[in-house]
Amino acid sequence: MTMEVRRTQPGLFLLLRRLRLPLILLIVVYAVAVFGFTLVPGIDAAGQPWRMGFLHAFYFVSFLGTTIGLGEIPQPFSDAQRLWATASIYATVTAWLYGIGALLSTLQDPLFRRILHENRFASAVRGLREPFVLLCGYDDAGKLIARELCEEGIGVVVVDRVQERVDSVETDELPLSVPALQANAMHPGTLLTAGVNHPACIATLALTGDDAANLSVSLNAKILAPERQVICVAHHHEHQAAMARVGAEHLINPHDTFAERLAQALIKPSLHVIYESLTTQTSTPMAEPPAFPRGRWLVCGYGRFGRTVHRHLQQVGIEVTAVDLLAPADATIDHVTGSAIDAATLHRARIEHADAIVVATPNDTTNLAIAMLARELNPRLFMVLRQSERRNTPLFRAIDADITTLSGYIVAAEVLRIIRAPQLSYFLRLARQQDEAWVRGLLERMRERIGDEIAETWSIGIDAAAMPAVAAAIRRGRKVTVGDLMRAPDNREIPLSAVPLLLQRREGKSLLPGDEEALAMGDRLLLCGRDAARGRLRWTVSDDRVLRYLLRARAGR
Repeated sequence: MTMEVRRTQPGLFLLLRRLRLPLILLIVVYAVAVFGFTLVPGIDAAGQPWRMGFLHAFYFVSFLGTTIGLGEIPQPFSDAQRLWATASIYATVTAWLYGIGALLSTLQDPLFRRILHENRFASAVRGLREPFVLLCGYDDAGKLIARELCEEGIGVVVVDRVQERVDSVETDELPLSVPALQANAMHPGTLLTAGVNHPACIATLALTGDDAANLSVSLNAKILAPERQVICVAHHHEHQAAMARVGAEHLINPHDTFAERLAQALIKPSLHVIYESLTTQTSTPMAEPPAFPRGRWLVCGYGRFGRTVHRHLQQVGIEVTAVDLLAPADATIDHVTGSAIDAATLHRARIEHADAIVVATPNDTTNLAIAMLARELNPRLFMVLRQSERRNTPLFRAIDADITTLSGYIVAAEVLRIIRAPQLSYFLRLARQQDEAWVRGLLERMRERIGDEIAETWSIGIDAAAMPAVAAAIRRGRKVTVGDLMRAPDNREIPLSAVPLLLQRREGKSLLPGDEEALAMGDRLLLCGRDAARGRLRWTVSDDRVLRYLLRARAGR
């Protein structure tokens, strides 16, 4: 079975087609002028008649068209020749002006410029040799993802339907050169041009902001390159099911993600700190969790986001009142119908007796107005504020809410977590199943090892490529444990500033593996710690002498 794919049209062919008439006119004018000079008779110095040869005629007409006036060759012209030269001057200059005008018009033509851009884009993608991701959608989340990945040396190829976003790729001054194309990512030809089946492509990110478009991108990407992983954003649960059916490995619903984290934080505050420090790259383990109240909550705005938060809060036993212009379909829900910008509506919702408020409408201006009014009516409210557009960040910072959520940040954090450390998702799911005492113990351990530093997460495989020294030692029958790797390579008495979170092996996964846990070929270890610890661990697992030095510590030598 063969698939016919639209290929980018070479710009030269379009240029030649657009210049066909001017080129024909130039050729005809020059041919007539040259032929005329060979026919029109002249008089030489001896008074004998003479005619130009084709070489002299072509040479004279060539510089005649530029009007630079090199003189009459090879003999002074007769009146007839001068008349023909005059007519040739006007004809050739006019033909050149027409041709140059057509050329400039073609070069400024949006279609021609688009074709040239597509050609440069396709050439840049074909020239990629380092790993890269195909990013479909360059909104707030896409910008954050592109910058973070480029800073780590992972390339990015951008496709977006909005020209303004594509233009911003250059103005964002990313650390790496990022090819960007304004096109519809739903078209298979666009994905192929963007390198979905390129050997260096490691993943396709469907972040267009439209669930239907994301579903189409996921489907096309899995058909064109089934071995590449697809990370997809979905805001509707029905689209999530369809995306899972077409084979998308990772589905991200920012509303569900935030609501679940908020509900978990109410019963496990320490988990909130761990999650923030491992995923957002802005918090540290030393941060204290917000004092989440467990009293009565208001949810202003009962759209998709508000309904999701409402449901998760109720699941952990929180009393919730919904406030929205429209009454919810479920009449059993405690709700107040009206505008949350109106103080009377909030009074009817008994805001004076509420402990917390979630401002959840999709409009930033409305959310800011509600937040200011709510704070005026009840200054002690714990406030969760939804932000929709990144450009409004200064305004939301000025409000100083307890928690501000931006879907773009949530999506970016989830995508980066999947790409940087695929095991982290499984670890966080297991951590949510533990009680607060277990989570608090892990947080204390992270604080002891990492301190007030940004916690990096990474995973490393026990194989010859990633751990040559460790792999060689295991093949020789030496026992290498998790604790051996958790020592500083230059002083084995000092623990490494890292914490092992998960050990994955063929027979299962081990949460928080102990120091005595022996490593085997094929295992994969997930860790979190300081960025410096990551580099020092790389030294340990690559240098035989350093590893032997660390292994002797367990033997007491």
